[in-house]
Amino acid sequence: MKQTIRIKVENGMILFLAVLSVILFGLTFVPAWTVEYRVMTFLEMGRMVQRAFSVILFFLSFQLKKRKHSAWKITVFVLILSLLRCMAELAESPTHRIAFVINGLLVIGFCIFRTDFCCPASKRSRQQAMVLFGVSLVGILINAGLGYHYLKLAVQPNGGSVSFWQSLVEGAGMIFGMSVSPVTSPWAQRAEPVIFWFSWGCMLASVLYAVRPWLEAPSDSRDIQHARTLLHLYGKNPCSYLTLEEDKTLYFGKNVDGVIPYGTVDDTVIVNGDPICADENFGTLLAEFREFCQKSAYKLFFLGLTDDYLEEYKKQGFGIVKAGEEARFKLSDYEISGKKGAKMRMNINHATKAGITIKEYRISEQRDPEIEAGLTRVSDEWLSEKKSGLLTFTMGTVGLENPMDRRYFYAQTEAGKIVAFVVFVPFMAGNGYMADVTRHGNDAPGGVMETIIYQAFQAFKEEGIEYGSLGVAPLTGLDEKSANPIEKLLRFVYDNLNACYGFRDLYRAKEKYSPTEWVPSYYAYLPKVPTPDMFYAVVKIQNPQGIMDYVRSFLKERFQRKQDKKDERKQESK
Repeated sequence: MKQTIRIKVENGMILFLAVLSVILFGLTFVPAWTVEYRVMTFLEMGRMVQRAFSVILFFLSFQLKKRKHSAWKITVFVLILSLLRCMAELAESPTHRIAFVINGLLVIGFCIFRTDFCCPASKRSRQQAMVLFGVSLVGILINAGLGYHYLKLAVQPNGGSVSFWQSLVEGAGMIFGMSVSPVTSPWAQRAEPVIFWFSWGCMLASVLYAVRPWLEAPSDSRDIQHARTLLHLYGKNPCSYLTLEEDKTLYFGKNVDGVIPYGTVDDTVIVNGDPICADENFGTLLAEFREFCQKSAYKLFFLGLTDDYLEEYKKQGFGIVKAGEEARFKLSDYEISGKKGAKMRMNINHATKAGITIKEYRISEQRDPEIEAGLTRVSDEWLSEKKSGLLTFTMGTVGLENPMDRRYFYAQTEAGKIVAFVVFVPFMAGNGYMADVTRHGNDAPGGVMETIIYQAFQAFKEEGIEYGSLGVAPLTGLDEKSANPIEKLLRFVYDNLNACYGFRDLYRAKEKYSPTEWVPSYYAYLPKVPTPDMFYAVVKIQNPQGIMDYVRSFLKERFQRKQDKKDERKQESK
């Protein structure tokens, strides 16, 4: 209860600051009312400076809402300066006394709640902020000082002298609205706004860098190795191995040994898979990370969850929705005999008759530049035919430069040419392997991918590995009668936007392998009712080109279909 009241008070102060900044900005566009003149005098600002100051103050209020520590420090610094100015002018007018009280209350309030503004800026961002602030000062000294000096010399009658120091003082004063230019030439009148906005633009940029959030430091080799060890011990989720990809930031538990891979898009933190730790530590690690994100005013979205820990997510206030099904194979039971496996057998026979053989590239034993060149060529050919951008975050990479625990199975022709390959990554602490990256070249015959995956599964089975996986088919298996509005929305996407992504095609592509089971996959999110920007973040982090990439892909496909139909009609008419 106390925490709720505390947050409300803080948000009230931040809202007041935002409203005040809007009022200050608005007053610069109205005639010089007495109250507006007093405000300008109190702030010692001209109209342009007041506008720049109010924009920065308004921006800071949004960053304070996110509890950013740098925003708190800048705001308190500005308020203290204003408070000191008020103290010197208390006897002059009631306006200064009112402003003194308001400033004093805000400073006291922000100081009391200082521990809540805990989201720090990275060292790099602070350095960039200082550089930009230094550039703004250089802009004042050089552009305002020297430029002002020579402008004054140019308009002096009979080559009169001008004090450089006086020019410097007047030029700096112009930037802060505390002096009026005596230079009357048309060129100088055009130059003054440029000098002013250049300097204040650099100042605003320095504030932007200063408040850039820091969640975790970039992962180094030791972090990667620690995460890899945790994966070997506790990595149940099929997508857990993607923790080691470069597009993830790693959060390591402070109170328990565990890791959470995440990325950020605007105000949303997105996690791929379940937190990785011992079962008994899961609740502690999840609560720690949830609190970490909430204190930094970040929303939280988990992708690709299994049902192992759903109750703990619910217990900690997350919303849950089914978001697809994973095609999983219990290798001891997997077979392609009978009617169910007829299509698989047909595809494998087709590839076999075409002279295809499957081999594993044991990269950890001995590297082969020729094989790697073949895999790279196939990958390039596949990418050249891809209609939309390459998915990231929830998809791995080929990873030849640092293979770690990946396993590579490839198909080659009788002539020895590599035409397709599949990269498998471990899950269930090494008791299962998921087909993560699948690529085929231009010369790959039909059935080649089915042949690679089937023979890889047979190899895993012989090694005593229990499970294989083809990953999640998104939005598959949703309940049409579900009362959950989010599940209804996802079902609508599956039914109506298949042309943009190909949800049904992906499901059919996995279904033909005859999985022994379909394992439900879930989303978990906080707040419990997700906002539209959270779903946009989910799309954006997987495809940096965003929603428009899917739209372009859809339009290209529609255009191609129309063109194909026209060509068919032309052929029929001949």
